[in-house]
Amino acid sequence: MRGVTGLRQFLAVLGLFLASPLVSLPAEEDGGYIFEHNERKPEEMAAARARIPPVNVELPPDRLKRLPETMKRLREGGTLRIVMLGDSIINDTARSCWHELVARHYPKCRIVRVVSVRGGTGCWFYKQPGKIERYVLNQRPDLVIIGGISHNYDVESIRECLKQIRAASKCEFFLMTGPFGAADPLSGEDWRQRAGGGKDEKYAAELKALADEFGAEFLDMQLVWGQYIRGAKKPLDFFKRDPVHANAEGEAVLARILEQYFTPGR
Repeated sequence: MRGVTGLRQFLAVLGLFLASPLVSLPAEEDGGYIFEHNERKPEEMAAARARIPPVNVELPPDRLKRLPETMKRLREGGTLRIVMLGDSIINDTARSCWHELVARHYPKCRIVRVVSVRGGTGCWFYKQPGKIERYVLNQRPDLVIIGGISHNYDVESIRECLKQIRAASKCEFFLMTGPFGAADPLSGEDWRQRAGGGKDEKYAAELKALADEFGAEFLDMQLVWGQYIRGAKKPLDFFKRDPVHANAEGEAVLARILEQYFTPGR
């Protein structure tokens, strides 16, 4: 009886845990997470957006041409499922609730943003057997966004993940460099050349070439983020909660960038 009672108590606690909209369960024993809910409240992000200087950045004029099905759904209606794959930086990006800002411009479409993340993790992990199925394919994506700072400049592993996804799905791809991390746009005119010991620029070029190879959308988010920070006239720690990660204000910047990216001419 004691064992049955203990089991019932455990199941009751588990039920409360599962019911909480702000709790994510590990996707599996590897420590990753898959969830759809917002980790920040709408009013929290609205306040953060109000605190930051206006976001006006240079974005590629030919953007979105490689996302025809995504844009069709946004404009014409239906459901658009977006899977964001990566590390804690991708989690910060997702936590900005950027998809809700985009949705305001496309009221016919229901956007579902799925966050598939694992701290400090890149495609060198996700390419392993069974990971793409679990973190991406099982989430039925229409669009897969891959980004973050934990790929270890390993473009070949990103290529392998894209190949695995493409073999089983007709979804579209959007590749991004990681926006922040340890790079400091306020450290001088040559901040980009010095970022990552000179590797960041090379990685951005290789990632763009990979996007060209797969017909994927590409955004050098680190460059755009740095452009904004250099013009914002605020100290870097105004936008970050620690040396690597954004705070709510930093996340709000990403939300505005992606809103502008997906709503050209509006």
